[in-house]
Amino acid sequence: MNIDINGFNANRSDGQKRPVSTKSPDTTNTASSSNQPAEQSTSSKVSVSLSASAQNLSKIEAELKSLPDINQARVDEVKARIDRGEYQPDSANLAQKMLNLE
Repeated sequence: MNIDINGFNANRSDGQKRPVSTKSPDTTNTASSSNQPAEQSTSSKVSVSLSASAQNLSKIEAELKSLPDINQARVDEVKARIDRGEYQPDSANLAQKMLNLE
């Protein structure tokens, strides 16, 4: 889709650009030119609505922001397993995961 504003179109298929006109607007028809700004000011209301997907994403983002950065229950569980001697990390698996971090 090409948009041509004020005689200038940067996306012309022939590669050429038309110069921007420096002429003042045609004032021969003063009735229509004087009515135009009034029409623009009354029709300047803009309505924006979000799709259901965007609303859901916004809701999920707000919920994620409310969650704590650290799952303290999980941290306490692992600490307790370490204290009891039940936590035996797989050093080969840990090393492989560290190598996969790029």
